[in-house]
Amino acid sequence: MTQLETAIKIINQANKFLVKKYRVFGVPAARLKKNNEITTDVDIAANDLIIKKLKKYFPKEKIISEENKQNKTAPDAWYIDPLDGTTNFAFGLRDFSVCLARTKNNDVESGVVGVPMADEIFWAKKNSAAFLNGKKITVSKRKPTDTHLMILFCGGHSPKGKKRLSLIIKKIENIKIHARIFASAGLELSSVACGRADGCALTEIHPWDVLAGIALVRSAGGKVTNFKGEEWKISDSTLIASNGLIHKKLLNLV
Repeated sequence: MTQLETAIKIINQANKFLVKKYRVFGVPAARLKKNNEITTDVDIAANDLIIKKLKKYFPKEKIISEENKQNKTAPDAWYIDPLDGTTNFAFGLRDFSVCLARTKNNDVESGVVGVPMADEIFWAKKNSAAFLNGKKITVSKRKPTDTHLMILFCGGHSPKGKKRLSLIIKKIENIKIHARIFASAGLELSSVACGRADGCALTEIHPWDVLAGIALVRSAGGKVTNFKGEEWKISDSTLIASNGLIHKKLLNLV
């Protein structure tokens, strides 16, 4: 198996594990992190599952995870978000994902996003196409002048991120777009990659949140920058991803 094929296999196993652990009326929170961000026992178990598999297949490679972030970044590493959308999962909502990405020289080389409750796996490799369950995907073709744009937003858990999101929401009150908040970067970025959404704006992000999704959007023909319009890099805490056609319109909102 190639490196990407192995990653897809691991995410498939993680998808099945999360479906098994999902409860309609939610699960108890194991503890609260900074800014009241929830962590459950399922986060930890999914994290352990993915790390165990990575160490089996790639014993010498560095692993960085949301649940075990001894180092926040590394030029060449695997990045894991074992349960992206923990708060949704903890309350019994179905909007969550699992993300796995591989970087090389601080640039994302490949990414896999699993959406357990939809039985979906997205994957992409740099300078190649993006796929959903084996079918090639592309970003949407909708233009800034279209009146039925779907834009996704997420402000994270911090007061700074929430304040920034509230300012963005005020700006869109008089603009004809459809806006949604999934609170899962894996869901938001994969939605842009396959054309379900035309763009997304995320703030207060971390690399493990977004690297896999960035790989998808880029390979699907989309564009990814920070809020200043600069090509996104691993040290950025803001992100805009779009079909490219509406990117300027999104930049004007943030």
